[in-house]
Amino acid sequence: MRASAERIKTVLTWLGYGLLALATLEMAARVEDFWRSGAPLLGNYSIESVFQPSDLGKEGRPGAHFGKWQMNALGFRGPELAPPSGSRSALRVMTVGASETFGLYESPERDYPRQLEALLRRAPGLASASVVNIALPGMRIGRTAYLERSLQKAPSQWVLIYPTPANYIGTTVGFCAEPPATFPASPEPERPEPRLKGKLVTLLKQHLPLAVMTLLRRASIRWAERHLAVMDSLPEATLDAFVADVDCALQAAQRHGARVVLSTHPNLFGPELAAGDGAALTAWRSFYPELREAGFLDMERRANARLRQLAAQRGVPLVDAAAQIPGGTQTFADFVHFTDAGAERMASLAAQTILEAESASPSEVLSKP
Repeated sequence: MRASAERIKTVLTWLGYGLLALATLEMAARVEDFWRSGAPLLGNYSIESVFQPSDLGKEGRPGAHFGKWQMNALGFRGPELAPPSGSRSALRVMTVGASETFGLYESPERDYPRQLEALLRRAPGLASASVVNIALPGMRIGRTAYLERSLQKAPSQWVLIYPTPANYIGTTVGFCAEPPATFPASPEPERPEPRLKGKLVTLLKQHLPLAVMTLLRRASIRWAERHLAVMDSLPEATLDAFVADVDCALQAAQRHGARVVLSTHPNLFGPELAAGDGAALTAWRSFYPELREAGFLDMERRANARLRQLAAQRGVPLVDAAAQIPGGTQTFADFVHFTDAGAERMASLAAQTILEAESASPSEVLSKP
C-alpha cells in the first residue's frame, strides 16, 4: 500500500514538473511575441487577430497587425491610403481575391499588390498611384457586398479580380445571390489558444523531412475520406457557380464606376506534373480531401478556360497569369502562393495590362530603376 502511494506521489510530482515546464515555455513564447512584435502578453495572438466578424462575414480589423501582416485604418492589408488628390492623372487600383492576393510567403512589402503599386508609381504621366488590397484568406469571389462596401470606402478606377477556383470545391451554387452570412451581435468570447502550439507547428513544418510531412498529410487525407464522397474531377455545376460569382463581382465593380481587369489563376505545376510534384499536390489536397489529386490540375485548366471566355464576353482586359507565369519553386512557395519573384511577375503583368488600357507606355514603367 505504501509503495503504491509512493508511485502515485512520484507520478504527480513529474506531472507537476511537466505542467510547470509547459507553462514556462508558453510564457517564453508570449514574451517573445511581445518583444519582437509588440503583441499583448495576455489574450490570443495569431494571424486570426487581424480579422474580425462583421455583418458581411470576416473582415480586416482596422489597425491590427500580426508579424508582417498590417491592416490599415479601413481594415485592408497595406499602408494607410492618402486622401484623393483630385488629379485626373491619379490612379487607384483595388485588388480582390483570397490568400494569393492577401499575401502569404512573400517578404514584407513584396506581395504583388505592393509591387504593383511601386510599378504604377513609376508610370510616366501619372501624378500618383495607389493599390488597395481588400483580399481576405479563403474569400470566395462572390462576396460582392464586401467588394461594394470596400469601393464605397475607397473609390477606385480599377478593380483587379484574382479568383481562386479551389475555394468552390464542394459547392454547386454561387454565393453572389445569397444574403451575406451574419454574426451575432454578441459573439462568444474567444477560446484561449496557447501560443506555444502555433510555434511548435511552425517548427515541425520547417524542420520535418518532406517525406515525413507527406506521409502525415496522406494519413490525414485517408482519415477524412471515411466521411466524404471523393470526386475524380469537379462537376460542371461547380465551375458554373464559380464563373457566375466572378461575373457578379465584375458587374458589381462596374456599377460603382470602376473598370475591371480579370486574372486567370496560375499554380506551381504548370500544364503537366513534373518529377517531385507529388508532395506539393498532396499538400494542396490536404485542404480539400474530397477531390483527388488529378482533379486539381483538371480544375485549374477548365476554370482558366472559362475565365478567358468570360473576359472576352464582357470585353474586359485579361491578365493571363496562368499562361504567362511559369510554374516551379522560383515563382511559387507552395502549390498556389507566390514567392517574391512570382509576385513580381504577377505585378508586372497586371501593371502592363492596366497601363495599356490607360494608353500608357508599359516599357518605361517596367524597366528597372
